[in-house]
Amino acid sequence: MASRMLRARHNHPWTAEADADLAARIARGDLLPDIARALERSQEAVRSRANILRLPVRSSPGRGRRVIASPLASAAEG
Repeated sequence: MASRMLRARHNHPWTAEADADLAARIARGDLLPDIARALERSQEAVRSRANILRLPVRSSPGRGRRVIASPLASAAEG
């Protein structure tokens, strides 16, 4: 049953309204799984459409935000 819900828009073309909604959600910082759920499309479909529209979609909150301190920097401080 869940797979049917995820594929509710299978083979349905993307509309201008859906593209605008996708762009707004990406600009707001929504994550890929949340966008896919809201648009009733698969994550692959959303990522593919975002790539076509040249929109950077994030799939997890931590990606690209982690800062790892260098062991040399902490040794220099102490």
